[in-house]
Amino acid sequence: MKKIKTIKRLVAVTLGLGVLLSCVNVTENKEKQVVSEQISVVREYNNPVFNAFTADEAQSFMNAFVLTDALMPGRAAAWFGINGSQVFPTEIVPNRQQAKMMSSNIIPQIGEVTATTKFGEMKLDEFLNHAGSNARGFVVVHKGKIVYEQYLGMLESDPHVTASAAKVFASLLVEVLIEEGQIDEQKTIGDYIPEFEGTHWDPIKVVDVMDMTTGLDPIDGPAHFANPETVSARLLRAELGEPYNGEVEKMIDVLKLAQPVCEPGSQFTYSSTATQVLTLLAEAVSGQTWAEAFDQQIWSKTGAEGSLQVHLSPEGTALAHGFLSIRLRDLARFGMLYTPSWKEIAYEQVVTPEILERTRAPYRDEEFYRAGPSGQTFMDRLGDNTVRTGGRQWDAIWADGDFFKSGLNTQGIYVSPDKDLVIAYFSLEPTQQIQKYLRPLVNSGIFNN
Repeated sequence: MKKIKTIKRLVAVTLGLGVLLSCVNVTENKEKQVVSEQISVVREYNNPVFNAFTADEAQSFMNAFVLTDALMPGRAAAWFGINGSQVFPTEIVPNRQQAKMMSSNIIPQIGEVTATTKFGEMKLDEFLNHAGSNARGFVVVHKGKIVYEQYLGMLESDPHVTASAAKVFASLLVEVLIEEGQIDEQKTIGDYIPEFEGTHWDPIKVVDVMDMTTGLDPIDGPAHFANPETVSARLLRAELGEPYNGEVEKMIDVLKLAQPVCEPGSQFTYSSTATQVLTLLAEAVSGQTWAEAFDQQIWSKTGAEGSLQVHLSPEGTALAHGFLSIRLRDLARFGMLYTPSWKEIAYEQVVTPEILERTRAPYRDEEFYRAGPSGQTFMDRLGDNTVRTGGRQWDAIWADGDFFKSGLNTQGIYVSPDKDLVIAYFSLEPTQQIQKYLRPLVNSGIFNN
């Protein structure tokens, strides 16, 4: 396992809604990480926040970076987005197969699609080039071909932090293990992870963890992250090596503190704790690190262009709820695994018809989605109240079988299996305005043939 040394200071930070908790000094490493080759590349973009970093600037961020800066648009956040491996210990999963390159057939009309954002009504091309959008990259793939692609704040070869878009990577690994018979989703967490026996996670079914309906109290949200006593806040501190009451806690010990507040399966409650339990589940069942299992079951079967960077907690656990780094085209390739064009980018089928059906048509309903504290938030960001439900770690699933996942500061992936369409993007904008274009693009008629 290849690890890249951590920086001087790490702070706990929200991954779903972006509220800073606090920061802490960490002992300086004896070995200094060499500044990434990325800083030597001259970048001149419409938005100057993304322009080239000097060596001194990059060293400053690396040696004294606090994730406060990553939450709001700015130079430090722009640097962090493409340099996550210089902030966290990182396990590198290489592209093991020859890359399956995608051809392009650009459709200019895609950039003409309009949506109403906080900047007013504007075309997609205008929005992406608007300084306030803080867009970094946006790609649309239809029937295996790139039909729209813009890099406004990164290079095509840059790996970028996915934030919570990583959650569907964690759920797909569990899906594959279900298909292999290694996991029964109707069994409980306690059946698979002995460390959770006797805790409130013990009786919760795997399917309820997959669908973020554990009935436990941790919630991703401002009030919960701002309160240092909550499980949500303490989990982030444990992951990032920040002491709680003078002691750095272990992630699994914090997870055990979760308390029941409602019946599992009764409502959609978005929480990164659920994804981390799925990460531990995959490790317990496979006997491998999460990165090794993901590589064996999924990554090694794709023709990715670049490596997958799996960022780790201090004890070496993958932060699969929010800290992976990947190239934009490879994020789109992940979405393509769910489409008829999977053969264009993979050497073996990963998403079986059964996995696809569980993803696009979960048995959760509209009432479930709206009953919890999270569903309406996702619909408001999308500007679309027609979302049917959420499930399998996806934020939104529509009646037409499309599904979508978002991440902090507007990272995202949208999949339409029927239209053989994938949209993926990276950004640095906390109010998720890019999401307003997703359904208008899908329903524009451009992709009906």
